Amino acid sequence: MKIAVFRGLYLGDLVAATPALRALRRGYPGAVISLISLPWAASLAPHLPWVDRAIAYPGAPGLEGGGSEEELACFLEKMRAERFDLAVNLHGRGPHSTRLVARFGARSTAGFANRKAPPLDVEVPWDAEEHESLKLLLLAEAAGGRPAGTEPELAVRNEDERRVNELLPALSGRSFVVLHPGASVAEKRWPAGGFGPLARELLGRGYSVVVTGSAKEGELTRRVCGLAPGAVDLAGRTDLSALVALVARADLLVSNDTGPAHLAYALRTPSVTLFGPSTDTRRWGPPNRDRHAVLFGDPITGISVGAVMGSVEALGTRREQVGA
Repeated sequence: MKIAVFRGLYLGDLVAATPALRALRRGYPGAVISLISLPWAASLAPHLPWVDRAIAYPGAPGLEGGGSEEELACFLEKMRAERFDLAVNLHGRGPHSTRLVARFGARSTAGFANRKAPPLDVEVPWDAEEHESLKLLLLAEAAGGRPAGTEPELAVRNEDERRVNELLPALSGRSFVVLHPGASVAEKRWPAGGFGPLARELLGRGYSVVVTGSAKEGELTRRVCGLAPGAVDLAGRTDLSALVALVARADLLVSNDTGPAHLAYALRTPSVTLFGPSTDTRRWGPPNRDRHAVLFGDPITGISVGAVMGSVEALGTRREQVGA
């Protein structure tokens, strides 16, 4: 059996879909499951043990990616040649994604109900669950999946753990906290003037501190580290696989609502996520609120360093109580 799963979005979105992918694998243990996503997702595929392969799609009108009509036509021709038995639209409820998956030519289709799109063989209502992971899991179950928990999950490879040891030889075997001050939009960014004093406070309490970010966020991470001498700046030095292993190794992550926060949810790393008004925390926050703390500010700059440290201390107390 061949199954196509469409989720043409970004890191946090794809991590949120892992309970659904896990359920589909359990429901169809002998199937070849193909993740259809934007080209970047090939770098996450090694951490998705329920997926056999990743197939890049170029983007489409009304969807992410911005592919041309010619690129889309070539992609759809390739999809039809695959002769999928089942195509599942985990992308969302919009008519564009529903129409796209319907054009894969699969024998059977599943997705969220939308009156503005062609009906699919299996449909579930969009508002049946509030949290994104639970919405997708409900759809996977309706399509024949067998749920096994609601928390996201990622696998960590030995080679990626070795790379982290090479990046941080001085921290091998030691505890450390990861701070991620970047985010895609300004409304989601707690300022460097918050992350810097937070890093300084953590260092003063005996924590080692690592600051992560993309190469484009180097100026931001340098400002944070400049306010906290002793913090290690890893901006631009970790690809996605190394970042997965780094977050898995960390004792704690403090991050804005962006990709690394979702990595922490999936890797069972205690975390504090800082949310601004542009995100619905009920839909995108961590499913496990014992292991992960949520702080909300409107604007996000209203969150104080003291409030973040309070959440850090509370998470530490909970870990001690359960013997972690």
